Amino acid sequence: MLNDRLGGETTNTGLHFTEPIRARVKLSRSGKVVLATIRIEARVKGICARCLESFPLTLASQFQVSLKPKPDFTPPEEVELSREDLETDFYEGEEIDLSPLVQDQALLTIPPKLVCREDCRGLCPGCGRNINRDTCQ
Repeated sequence: MLNDRLGGETTNTGLHFTEPIRARVKLSRSGKVVLATIRIEARVKGICARCLESFPLTLASQFQVSLKPKPDFTPPEEVELSREDLETDFYEGEEIDLSPLVQDQALLTIPPKLVCREDCRGLCPGCGRNINRDTCQ
């Protein structure tokens, strides 16, 4: 299911997921509360913000989420959330679909500015050549 959502798609950040996201999940349960520790890895192709060249990138992240049965009440309009609230999600029924959590976390691991390497020199402001490969005339 997650493969259908992100596998091979291009996001609005200019990234192209080159293969499905891999997730390793460790679950533990205490009553109806499930603690999920999830490690994800995604291989993508990105466009460098400095030289505009395509380059491969591996996104990796590990996170924990506490999954609780969905409450039967509607919360008030304004609620102040604690850190624990931000690490909690809810489920309904007997099965828990972790795909949305994995997808969201993969998107959150995308760096705000993609560069092919730290010392990328970018494009010449005068002629537009990639000065990592060519010298400016």
